[in-house]
Amino acid sequence: MIAPDWSVLPVGSRGWEEQVDAFSACSRLEEIYISGSKDAVDVGIVRSANGLRVLAAACAAAAFLGAGAVTALASTPPPPPPTGGGTPPPPSSTTTPTTTQTTPTTSTSTSTSTSTPPPPDRQAPAAVSGLHAVTTTPGKITLRWTNPSASDLAGIMIRRAWVACPSSPHDGVQIGRTGVRTAQVDTGAVDNTRYCYAAFAFDGSGNYSQAALDRGVTNPGDRTAPGPVTGLAVTSNARGQVVVSWHNPQRAGIAFDAVRRGVAPSCPTGPADGSPVGGESVRSSQVDTTARAGVTYCYRVFALDAAGNASTAVGGDATPPQPAVHHKAPAPGAAAHASHGGLTSTLVRAVAIAGFLMLVISVLATVMTRRRMHTTAYLPAARGQFAPARQFGPRVAMTASGPGALVIPALAVLGCSAAIALVLLNL
Repeated sequence: MIAPDWSVLPVGSRGWEEQVDAFSACSRLEEIYISGSKDAVDVGIVRSANGLRVLAAACAAAAFLGAGAVTALASTPPPPPPTGGGTPPPPSSTTTPTTTQTTPTTSTSTSTSTSTPPPPDRQAPAAVSGLHAVTTTPGKITLRWTNPSASDLAGIMIRRAWVACPSSPHDGVQIGRTGVRTAQVDTGAVDNTRYCYAAFAFDGSGNYSQAALDRGVTNPGDRTAPGPVTGLAVTSNARGQVVVSWHNPQRAGIAFDAVRRGVAPSCPTGPADGSPVGGESVRSSQVDTTARAGVTYCYRVFALDAAGNASTAVGGDATPPQPAVHHKAPAPGAAAHASHGGLTSTLVRAVAIAGFLMLVISVLATVMTRRRMHTTAYLPAARGQFAPARQFGPRVAMTASGPGALVIPALAVLGCSAAIALVLLNL
């Protein structure tokens, strides 16, 4: 039998019996009664004093926590009974199966309610109001309107047509984007062309409103004419042609100048009257080469812009004279010679021909003379050969030429020079 070690047990007011009762909750102890006394014996376990103290402290803490949990559960009040009467809910021990059985029913009703889709939106927004066009700027038409007060308004569709007005969002030509706005500028419209515009309001479900129309929209375009030309002068030149000159206005945007001609008193009043003189270009003068001598013409000049707006007419009258015979003015050195009668074209031709003939004759004479002198410088030798003349003595040697041999070349040079001078002076 193991001897008990009573020194490891805490000592209390009740003595060792209280120590044995507290220790028996966490340790395997056996109580025996020896001679009427109560003893505690640890069966098969030998614990040190420190280990027993730690074990005792842990057991005491566990007992305290367990007692607190039991007290909290005991102090929780029961749920209140339903106010509407009826059978009160079963105890908490039996509510768990009931909750488990009703959960599928609740989930089934929830899934049934969420799986039903909402009805589709078939209600279109109201039509826009106050659709009107502004045509004050050439080359563009500005549309303005007022949107409907629909909470689901998604955008505005603008359509344009020529013959018939658009009756659906797919007719005509779309103008601009499709966002929510109150104005749209049409830059593709052509001036002086009639259009019909339609505006459609639509929501997020694709429902379109009725068309709001603006019929007969026409942009007149640019109606401002440039200023008139200034400084117009109508004169005639020596060839019987009429020269018209002017100054263009300072205003920018002139596309071309138009010169129109009429026979007085039927003078042009617009850029399409009379006969055109010259082309359509920006210039400051024009020569009329088709005017007839002795006819009185009236000329009008118009400045036009790209839109075809013409300025007021500015012009003058002119009567082309008979064209004068053209004579070339004589050279300053030939004025005295011209006063003594001058030379006619026939005489000039004759002198030129004579000079040319003298040149030809002098050339031929020079060639024949040199050939004769060259032949006499040699004499026949034996067997038909020629030998130099110096072999036979000075009697047959070639002598030097005298001044008379230069007469023919001198005459040729003088004749040619005279012919050339006469031709140059009378060109």
